[in-house]
Amino acid sequence: QRPSIMTGIITALFALGLFNVIYAFTGATAPFGIYYPAANVFLTILMFAALAGLWSMEKWGLWLFLVFVGLKLMLDIWTHAFHYADLLLFIPAAIFLLKRKDLV
Repeated sequence: QRPSIMTGIITALFALGLFNVIYAFTGATAPFGIYYPAANVFLTILMFAALAGLWSMEKWGLWLFLVFVGLKLMLDIWTHAFHYADLLLFIPAAIFLLKRKDLV
């Protein structure tokens, strides 16, 4: 059984990921380089796979999510697209780590 806090967080992250995919191609990310939107969307889609793993309560979903949060942060720092709001991804990562004993 998935804890309700994980259900809420995963749903919110999926919705924010969909927004991120749409927003990446609006031209707002153009100052960060020609390849940034594609790389950002690619990482977001891979993060959806991690969220699917977390939804089904698999441990690999947790580790995959942590890897892609780190990769997203490195991409944003490398392309000078970093914003302090990016650090908010560490909050669900910490909650998922605390709930890892519930994962199969």
